[in-house]
Amino acid sequence: MSLEPELKELQRQLAQIDMLDAPSDGGHSGFPEFTLLKRQNLKLKMYQEKGHELPHLHVDYSSQHHVASFAIKPPHRLEGTLKKKYEKAIVDWIKVNSEKLLTIWRQLQAGGDPKDLVPQLKGSA
Repeated sequence: MSLEPELKELQRQLAQIDMLDAPSDGGHSGFPEFTLLKRQNLKLKMYQEKGHELPHLHVDYSSQHHVASFAIKPPHRLEGTLKKKYEKAIVDWIKVNSEKLLTIWRQLQAGGDPKDLVPQLKGSA
């Protein structure tokens, strides 16, 4: 399962938004993280979080770390300081990729080994 083409498209959309305005710096989360994907200035993450039943992902963008959390189904922002101008592109991307993201969420929450998932997501080992 590879999300590389979809991630490239999301990165392209966010870069297009950036042409108008550069994002500001955000805070950094001290929690251990599992990096799902990273493409240039975009990183999508999920955690193996006990007690978190709502499937969601975290977004780092540019120099901002953990700037927003988004629910997967239905896709919407849960929290965060990511500028609103990026929200539609991210929500639309999550809609298109929701089944892949839910599969990853289930595997992680069931105690799956993230090391096995990373190469699948990036499309290469």
